[in-house]
Amino acid sequence: MPTTGYGPENRVNIVKKAKVDGKWNFFPAVVESNGKLKDKIRVRGSIEVHAEGAYYLQWREGKVRFREPVPDKLEVLERARRKRLEIDATKAGIPLGVPPSRYEAGITLRDAVDSYLEDIQPPQREKKTYAAYRHCLEQFVVTSKKEYVSEVSREDLLEFIRYQYRSGCGSRTAFNRANILVTFLKLHGIKGLLKKFDWPAFVDPIRPIYEPEELTALFAACNSAEHLLFSTYLLSGFREKEMRYLTWSDVDFRRNVLRVTSKPLWDFRPKDKEEREVPVPGGLMDALKRHQQSQPLNPNRLVFPTQTGLPDKNHELKVKWIARRAKLNCGTCISRHGNRCSEGPYCSKYFLHKFRHTFATRNLQESVCDIRTLQLWLGHSDLASTMVYLKAVRSKDIMHRVNASPLAGFAPQEG
Repeated sequence: MPTTGYGPENRVNIVKKAKVDGKWNFFPAVVESNGKLKDKIRVRGSIEVHAEGAYYLQWREGKVRFREPVPDKLEVLERARRKRLEIDATKAGIPLGVPPSRYEAGITLRDAVDSYLEDIQPPQREKKTYAAYRHCLEQFVVTSKKEYVSEVSREDLLEFIRYQYRSGCGSRTAFNRANILVTFLKLHGIKGLLKKFDWPAFVDPIRPIYEPEELTALFAACNSAEHLLFSTYLLSGFREKEMRYLTWSDVDFRRNVLRVTSKPLWDFRPKDKEEREVPVPGGLMDALKRHQQSQPLNPNRLVFPTQTGLPDKNHELKVKWIARRAKLNCGTCISRHGNRCSEGPYCSKYFLHKFRHTFATRNLQESVCDIRTLQLWLGHSDLASTMVYLKAVRSKDIMHRVNASPLAGFAPQEG
């Protein structure tokens, strides 16, 4: 059971300044049975969660009440313990020395990582994202060999980046993991360790798209159900999970839009936690309407369920099977698991997210929408993520203009 932190007998109380009923005030903080603070406070006898505000230590010296802010939540309990010892020592007439302590050195790196991972575990972060953060931070605890967060230096981060390369990681992976560390350290007031030239340099590739002849061949090899599923991917730009959990309540036949919304039943939330809607062609909506009318009663109301009515997790595999069926496999690539595309549905050229790349690139190329509208359709939290598609945009008459330019006359002529 959670308890209120440090009662009167301890003479040091942990309180939190929070906004209740529109007003900021101080309330007793609640400490969990495992000794953790979870942003819980006691309001008029009830426990409420308030992420806003800051923690304070509160004590009295005679009739005077003192409050001392503690900016870092991870240090609150240790600061309260130390303040209690100071008060006891003062009362006993013991002079206070300055022996080294855990508080003076700061929180240990191990404790800081454990606390951070506890704060971001699902559903706060996607399972895949959480696993990436955990792997990175656990690796850093081992490789840095530092006991306290305050001891982490620029050289520790540089060595961590070098370790990524030695482990066979590419520049992009090294960059992403360094970024996770920098974000983690900022929470403890440690900033600016890596200089601009310290960051791993990587080339952001042009996003691959399906060419018209590839789409023609793929859809020719589809049955009717597959054709509807993958044309919906192509014409909506949806991510895999967004399509997996698409329900009929997300299909607006009146306005010709598909929506991405949260599904608590499946523990699904849109990426960046932002619901959105995307306009799609009327022909697709007509096909979805026919599909709805022919679909057996599905209690979960999923648009593309399995035969048992559950979310279908095999869309990626289905694309690869269709590519193999259409004899589109390149025949030379090998997956990271050692599977050869010459022997089965493993060709790396055919994957679900490529439909999304195609949707984004073609909408810009054909001037269907501007870059900011596309950002909303794709559900990107920042414009930079959308702008990568500008690299692949090719104007329809670009070759005519290239050939007609004065520079073209300097090309070597035959004979």
